Amino acid sequence: MSEENPDLQRKIVKALNEEIGTDLKQLHKLKELYDETKAVQDNLREKLSLVSTEAPTKVQNTLREVEELSQKLVTLEDQYSNLKIKAKSQLTSVDTFLSNFDSQLQEIERLELEFAYLKCVKTVEDLSEKLQHSLQSNQDMEAVELYNKLVQHNCMLEQSQCDNLKKFANDTVIFWFELLKEKLRKEMQETLKLIQWPLISTNQEVLKTMPPSDVMSKFQLYFQCLEKIKIPPKQLEDSSNFGDHVILSRFTSNSLALQELIYPLLKRFLYHFGGNRPTNRRDKPEWYMRQILQWIGDHAEFIETNVQPLYEPHNALTDFSRGLVQLAVEKLVKDTPVILEDDTILAHTIGEVLSFESELRTSFSYPSSQPSALLVLTQPHFFARWIALERAFAVEKMDVLLISDTAWTCVSVEDSSEAEDDVRLTECGEGFLQMLLAITDRYKILPQPGHKLQFLDLQLELLDEFRIRLLQLAGQSKFHELFANRSTPNISPFLNTLTAVINVLDDWADLPFFVQLHSYKVQMENVERFAAEAISSDESSLPWLRTRAQTTKEEEGSVFDSIIELLKRMQEDLLRRLVEAVMLEVKAKSQPYRLDKWGSLPSPDEFIQLSLSPTGSAMLQAIAIGLLWLKDSLASTMFVEAWQKLAAQVNEFLLEELILQRQFNDGGAAQLSFDVQQNLIPLFGQYTTKPENYFKELKDACTLLRLPRPITLLLLETLAIAVQDSDNTLVRSNRATFNGKQALKEQGIKKLSVEDALSVLRRRIL
Repeated sequence: MSEENPDLQRKIVKALNEEIGTDLKQLHKLKELYDETKAVQDNLREKLSLVSTEAPTKVQNTLREVEELSQKLVTLEDQYSNLKIKAKSQLTSVDTFLSNFDSQLQEIERLELEFAYLKCVKTVEDLSEKLQHSLQSNQDMEAVELYNKLVQHNCMLEQSQCDNLKKFANDTVIFWFELLKEKLRKEMQETLKLIQWPLISTNQEVLKTMPPSDVMSKFQLYFQCLEKIKIPPKQLEDSSNFGDHVILSRFTSNSLALQELIYPLLKRFLYHFGGNRPTNRRDKPEWYMRQILQWIGDHAEFIETNVQPLYEPHNALTDFSRGLVQLAVEKLVKDTPVILEDDTILAHTIGEVLSFESELRTSFSYPSSQPSALLVLTQPHFFARWIALERAFAVEKMDVLLISDTAWTCVSVEDSSEAEDDVRLTECGEGFLQMLLAITDRYKILPQPGHKLQFLDLQLELLDEFRIRLLQLAGQSKFHELFANRSTPNISPFLNTLTAVINVLDDWADLPFFVQLHSYKVQMENVERFAAEAISSDESSLPWLRTRAQTTKEEEGSVFDSIIELLKRMQEDLLRRLVEAVMLEVKAKSQPYRLDKWGSLPSPDEFIQLSLSPTGSAMLQAIAIGLLWLKDSLASTMFVEAWQKLAAQVNEFLLEELILQRQFNDGGAAQLSFDVQQNLIPLFGQYTTKPENYFKELKDACTLLRLPRPITLLLLETLAIAVQDSDNTLVRSNRATFNGKQALKEQGIKKLSVEDALSVLRRRIL
């Protein structure tokens, strides 16, 4: 075995070594291994012997089963072939049957369509016959109901492809419509004559006696009949074809009943305001507009009393008014080319149209959703001329206001001198505000926000132009002459005018009308901005734009914010110039006072009672006169700001130009404190209960100058150390500043800084 398979020998040796190891006492296991291996060998030989005897038998059985299955498969194939032949034969029979059945179905469908066709014709003929009988027997309401059934039947044929049938039914409907309409119109006209319609002003006496009940019954019957008649679609299209102008297409056709009420007035309108009649004047649009308003007013009571119950759920007076308004619009459209050629006629026409529209809405509750003459004014070519005309007239009006001799005189306020002082509105300012208000009243009733925003832009332009004009006029006033020549006009009226305009704009900004305009403006700006962003980022899809617009929050503010800011800047500048003009006089008068010998004045102990410094009276007089001048020339709100600014400048001026520039002994400090406490501060006492609050730095300086000598020396040392330490590290700086402020606070000094307090103390002669 080792010669035949040395690898096997090595594996056996390796296995024996692993099992027995190096221990010779384990050799007895060789017998056990041999027996186990022998048993396995015998078992394998036995199995091989069984396989060699049983395998041929199993193979034979398997072959026999395969042959049986093959025979069954052949039998099934034969059966499948027979069934397939039978199925084809059956399908052929079924196809033949279905073919015959389909032809029969088509014949049935054809007969059904012919039956339906004949039934439609029969229905139309039957309804026509019944309708004719009803008309002959004067059963008008029954005839109307039969006619409406005929119209309904005709509408059902709209989707039909039977053109001849549709034409037959449609022609029949139109025939009976014209016949029925003509009959009812004649009967209605005869009834209206009995009522003496139209109820124009000359017939008002007749209207006081109501027509007989039988006449009103006929009126109600014929009105209901005409109201219930359904107008054929083709006739409705023809009646709504007003021409090429887009404005007239906004007017919907009224019912036949209302058309009969309007028709007599239409004839009168065309007679008086058409052709070569003297009343047909393009420069007098108020003639036909007032006539229409008069007609609406004359007939309003009758319509609301006798027509409205028959016209529910619609509003009879509104539809009646719309029919008459349409006459005015047609006339206005026809006259537009001539109107646009003359600015005078254009301006007059615009005013009359706006007045006409206002009267319609206030007196007759004509809804803003209904078409009106405003549609003509808002056409692009007409609206552009209107805006240009408003701008030209406004600029001209502004020029007249500014050059008027009484432009800057205050307008008196009835029964209130205090109100006059509060406002001090000039004639120019009042005229300008009235002009803006008139423009607002004119465009407020426009239906489209875009048109309103264009007028708003015009108002903002006019406000800016007015501001520039005032700025130019204010620039002509010489600064040094503002206070010196107090008897001559100065920039105070300009400031008062600006203040009045700002106050009015602030009030307007809170009005619902301008709040809504601000919302429209923000939305339009957002859409324009997002559209630009969409184009630049290649995201110009409409859904994206809508999403961005919806997610944007509306900005706060008002439509006047930008112009108010500009006006307030100018207001602040003019106020500053006025205060500085007074201060210029005060500084000039204060020179002797500032140059007084503050370091050598006698001690206060030498005086029985202190009095005002002789050199200070001129300065204080200049302050007093300046305050009175500002009070007399400024509105109350501006005067409050003016005297507060003047007080602040006087406080700063005396601190920097007097106290920090001169040396003070005890007498000088006492005199200065007396002048400030008893003379300067009381000048402002009539304008506030606590004038000392506006001179805190000056009061602190006087307090420091009058401290006892020991306290002064100690405070000087403390503040000097604080200022010196403040230049070192941040921690030491904060601590030093705190110590200095604490020391000042102990002496009652609250406003002056440590550095300024030290500078004041160093001006004291110790």
